[in-house]
Amino acid sequence: MAKKASRAKRETLRVGIIGTGVMGQGHCNSIKKVAELELTAICDIDRPTAERIGAEHNVPYFLTHRELLDSGLVDMVIISTPHPSHGPIAIDAMNAKKHVLCEKPLSERISVAEQMVAAAKANRVKFAVMFQRRFEPVIAKAFEIARSGQIGKVYRATMISPEYRSQAYYDSGGWRATWSGEGGGVMMNQAPHIMDIFVNLAGLPTSVRGKVATRLHRIEVEDIAEASLQFGDTGGGSLYCSTNEVAPGQMIEVYGDKGKLCYRDGQLRFWKYPQTIAGFTRKNTAMWGSPERVEAPLEFPEEPTGHFRVMENFARHILRGEKLRCPAESGLASLELANAITLSSYTGKDVTLPLDRKAYDRLLAKLRKESTFQKVTKKSIKRETDPNHK
Repeated sequence: MAKKASRAKRETLRVGIIGTGVMGQGHCNSIKKVAELELTAICDIDRPTAERIGAEHNVPYFLTHRELLDSGLVDMVIISTPHPSHGPIAIDAMNAKKHVLCEKPLSERISVAEQMVAAAKANRVKFAVMFQRRFEPVIAKAFEIARSGQIGKVYRATMISPEYRSQAYYDSGGWRATWSGEGGGVMMNQAPHIMDIFVNLAGLPTSVRGKVATRLHRIEVEDIAEASLQFGDTGGGSLYCSTNEVAPGQMIEVYGDKGKLCYRDGQLRFWKYPQTIAGFTRKNTAMWGSPERVEAPLEFPEEPTGHFRVMENFARHILRGEKLRCPAESGLASLELANAITLSSYTGKDVTLPLDRKAYDRLLAKLRKESTFQKVTKKSIKRETDPNHK
């Protein structure tokens, strides 16, 4: 094995990919686009896959993440294994003083995700989550508007997201769409990106009434999730995502006291209210009066997008102190919302946030223990990277 190089004045970081299935194989290629990163090792529990990917990229392969961490070949790891394994692997990496970039979601449980964040802080290593959609110019502009306070107090927030998948997709991996292997359905795998955008624009609701169901697929977790949301005393909203519905139709609207933000199928519009809704409602004397609204001109600077942008930003943050755009802590909110919706559905009750972590952990443990779902997929298992992976 190669000797561990000195970290002094290093201009590049040595990267190990843990998990070289669908996403991991794409990440091996994305690293080539980042000048500050060098792929130096890969890990996969499936020997034929590990051998093939290692040979393809001319790097050593390992069958366990601990062997990779002990090899002295990496400064950071990218974790792209099934969600329930993210936490144990990340914490082991952090304890080994390795920086960690984790695929979304951080974990299937908010309680474990918080342990991961705590471990990174305790070991003084950097920790980020793979939310590459934050680098899309339209999404970056929406974040800018929300963070500047131009929307004001939220009165309504709505999210709709078609995330279609066929049965063949679910059959491609034995871990997919099971309580043990994935810990959830559409909210754990397909919708985390749009849910991340949603909570960054609207904030976390104060309570949810959720419903999850399995309508079209032969899986044991949800292929549809919906919720009624409450934002304090004056705000409401709704959320809907499904792997049964085909695009277009992805949409987020956030209506507040100062403005209204509308995102639909990649297009963004924003209206400002010169006078706040509350102020106009109190002071207007005209019977049919309505608040003035002005559509703000929006500019979207050209910017490359894709997974490599998260990697590039993470590397530059570690090496040169560039501001981190996907810190792991920022991935907690959307996961907490997903867990809250699931807990509400199974208890049939409103769930207030912050979520009772222990209550959700008990529910998930119960669902796993009582699961009788049989998934026969040996003949259909595939490790093919999404053709849209960038």
